[in-house]
Amino acid sequence: MGTRNRIYIHTWGCQMNEHKSEGIAGLLVREGFEVAQRPEDADVVIFNTCMVREKAEDKVYSEAGLIRGLKETKPELLLGIGGCMAQALGKKIFKHSPAVDFIFGSSNISDIPELIREAQRRNGQRNGSSVMAVSTIPDRIEELPFVRRSSFQAKVTITEGCSNFCSFCIVPYTTGLLRSRLPGDILREVTQLVDQGYKEVQLLGQNVDSYGNDLDDPDIDFANLLRALTRIEIPRIRFTSSHPKDITSGVIEVLSEENNVCEHVHMAVQSGSDRVLREMRRGYTREEFLELVHQLKSRVPGINITTDIIVGFPTETESDFFETADLVEKARFGGAFIFKYSPRPGTISYYKHPDTVPLEEKQRRLEHLLHVQKRITDEENRAWVRRTVEILVEGRARTSLGRYLGKTRDSKTVLFPGRPEMIGTFAKVAVEDAGASGLFGRVVS
Repeated sequence: MGTRNRIYIHTWGCQMNEHKSEGIAGLLVREGFEVAQRPEDADVVIFNTCMVREKAEDKVYSEAGLIRGLKETKPELLLGIGGCMAQALGKKIFKHSPAVDFIFGSSNISDIPELIREAQRRNGQRNGSSVMAVSTIPDRIEELPFVRRSSFQAKVTITEGCSNFCSFCIVPYTTGLLRSRLPGDILREVTQLVDQGYKEVQLLGQNVDSYGNDLDDPDIDFANLLRALTRIEIPRIRFTSSHPKDITSGVIEVLSEENNVCEHVHMAVQSGSDRVLREMRRGYTREEFLELVHQLKSRVPGINITTDIIVGFPTETESDFFETADLVEKARFGGAFIFKYSPRPGTISYYKHPDTVPLEEKQRRLEHLLHVQKRITDEENRAWVRRTVEILVEGRARTSLGRYLGKTRDSKTVLFPGRPEMIGTFAKVAVEDAGASGLFGRVVS
């Protein structure tokens, strides 16, 4: 790869993107690169982007402007942009940001080394032509060598893409339709991770519960995959994300048993209004969602259900919003990511409905729901005071000097006074206090 051998990767978006960045790092390390911790120290900067919300797109262009400034003192520096934004916008990115030297699509990570070589040959100048590899429709799951950020927690892709076409969502257009890995490949990868000393695996997919729907074998489904993973000796198996219309009784059964599958389900409700849910093309009603919550909580003791919610969807009325707030009160989520609707060109809702809800009203609804959910999370967490929980210690707490943090099986955050050597180990913590941000306690063993 010549003299340029340091790579810096900036990731936006979901955990799938984080894992893809581990694959980009692994591919380039195999090509002779070293991973830099700052863009100033790199010879090639790569942005692995998200396009779910307009805000993320704006941040990419803003950061590209900063890289353009670095190029003034380091003209050989290259900038590549990949991921969902690159897949959707393609050559338009070059026009918007002169700092960009090459672009790669959602299924073109393996093309990055050649793209870098071509950009190097041109000395970072495109000379009117594009250094780009973007497949028209992502149709495969690339096999990549991963450089994992953690030595004890690993992400494992089980599906890519989504075939649901929710009206607000850009994902099917940027990552393609559902593609499932074969069970044997997944089990083999998890087994290898166990041999390497990993203690926790997180299964990834835009919709993990649709796993196997694209394969011509009725025995390949998410419940059976989880069942097979319970027979592998790894302490914790997690998964994200779930779609409420696709969660089966078989998955709930596996969750209800004593095994290594953790008691946490993240499933996006998006709205509590039946009318808005129909406009969103979600495939369930509020009552069906609440019944699913009831089934999970009654059959899986201590389960933590978290969610995503969109406020200000086009045509959402005050009455629709109150139905969402009411659903939040009834479901009592352990936590929620709440967002203002962001129109995405190419989606059904973008062309079907004008963005009718004023920004100030979106903000008001957002703040109201955040307040409601914060109170509920606080109440749910305080129920754990005077209990002892087992955590996997993940690292230092960024905002609390001298404290470390870990996660319970049900994905609650626990802060406690600790030591560096505890990172990557299990510990028992007596919970002494709690709040909306998590649990607080001391190690007892």
